[in-house]
Amino acid sequence: MWSSAVDPATGPILLAIEAVPQSQALVAAAAKLARQSHAEVLVLSVRERDYVRGYGWDVRQPGEIAETVSRAIYELERAGVRARGLIRTARSGRVADEIVYAAHKHHADEIVIGTSRRSWLGGLLMGSVAPRVLRHSDLPVVAVPTNGLPRRKRSALPISA
Repeated sequence: MWSSAVDPATGPILLAIEAVPQSQALVAAAAKLARQSHAEVLVLSVRERDYVRGYGWDVRQPGEIAETVSRAIYELERAGVRARGLIRTARSGRVADEIVYAAHKHHADEIVIGTSRRSWLGGLLMGSVAPRVLRHSDLPVVAVPTNGLPRRKRSALPISA
């Protein structure tokens, strides 16, 4: 028998979040998807660590990461969505691999990740996690724009006669 009802998701939605102010749009998008599919949201933040000559340090403070995950869980539960948190650690430059790994380990059905529009120089120097997740994941990935560079307004230049 055919039914038009949406089947509930079998696995959670993995929400990869970062400690930035623009993450509110990402949490809202994940909440909307979770309500539509009746899925739980697994809030993931990857603790990025740099190593040089045997010394390691965190790119962001662990307390800041934990606060970001807790805030996202709180907002999701306020929206009526079941959520739980997870903090993983990855070497600098390996965050995308860790996101894909965590999605598979926790049997996620899809990944929700934020994208930021950087200048060509910012993208070259800083890299971007979202395009790497899109390339490496065999799961569906929902990329949510979280911020943008202000577009330059083009104005007509006066033509001198």
